[in-house]
Amino acid sequence: MTEDHLLIERRSNGVVLATLNRPEVLNALSNRIREGLREMVADLRADPDVRVLVITGAGRGFCSGADLSNRDERVAAEAEPGLTSTELRYGFAAELQQLEIPVIAAVNGAAAGAGFAIALACDLRLMSDRARFHPGFLKIGLGPDWAASWTLTRLAGHSRALEAFWLSDPIDATQALEMGIANRVIAHDELMPEALALADRLAQNAPWAMALTKRAIYAALNNDATQQAQLEELNQAWLRNSLDAREGARSFVEKRSPQFQKR
Repeated sequence: MTEDHLLIERRSNGVVLATLNRPEVLNALSNRIREGLREMVADLRADPDVRVLVITGAGRGFCSGADLSNRDERVAAEAEPGLTSTELRYGFAAELQQLEIPVIAAVNGAAAGAGFAIALACDLRLMSDRARFHPGFLKIGLGPDWAASWTLTRLAGHSRALEAFWLSDPIDATQALEMGIANRVIAHDELMPEALALADRLAQNAPWAMALTKRAIYAALNNDATQQAQLEELNQAWLRNSLDAREGARSFVEKRSPQFQKR
């Protein structure tokens, strides 16, 4: 049901490329995209062969946010039995951070409202030099959603988050880099090659080590130093007994690239 609105390409190296595919409306979020994203996250969580997820948009936009022209469809879907409004609209953003693989947003154009929030919920954000973030919730009389107030506050600090949401001014790629909400700014035509090259590089890492590192980093947003040190020790104790750790040690001694297999 979601193939035309959400394209999912599984590459041979364990990288998954998800493309929001409504370029005629700058990839505004249809219910089919929302449902497809949630289904994709569930599928990836259960797939041990997936190493990295890259999310981008078709055409000249990343995601223009909610499809305000299709309110009846949204209301009808939110009333569907067994699927709450919160699950339909907001669950995906939180679930991205619970995925134990790196998630990269390749922001190829405008990322507005919920599209801005989706990019913030990814682990890394690579921006085209033509891209802009649009935190424009207040311009339509709404506040931030899709966990944007949580992610932006932690990435940029509370004062800058308030300024961004209250003013709702566009944030260009240079400003996003300076604010700490973009990891890299890349020439537009090189964005996808560089995003996929980064994904390929991450896919060579030990999967369990990446997963537990991601878990530790997000836990650090709420833990004190003692709690964090205890978590790190638990993680290390588990990883020391993994076959991948043994492979890492052997490859170092043998001066070759390690071949990690999530074991």
